[in-house]
Amino acid sequence: MAYKVEWHTDAIKDILDLDKSMQKKIAAKIKDYLAKEPLTLGKPLQGIFKGLYRYRYGDYRVIYSIDRSNEHVIILRIGHRKNIYK
Repeated sequence: MAYKVEWHTDAIKDILDLDKSMQKKIAAKIKDYLAKEPLTLGKPLQGIFKGLYRYRYGDYRVIYSIDRSNEHVIILRIGHRKNIYK
């Protein structure tokens, strides 16, 4: 069963800053893959980001959290790998 995807306002701003083709690709990956298996596809983060997960798409990272009780994936940030953790 697929999780419901929710977008934080920062994530919406992040994805709109990308070019149109990358927006479509990342949104499709989130909808088609990440929403179905957020625990197995994502990698748990450590340190100050503990409790969050990251999904890798090329040089971009999708930072998200999982609400297991309500079956929601909350997309928090999207960005290039060199800038996303700053």
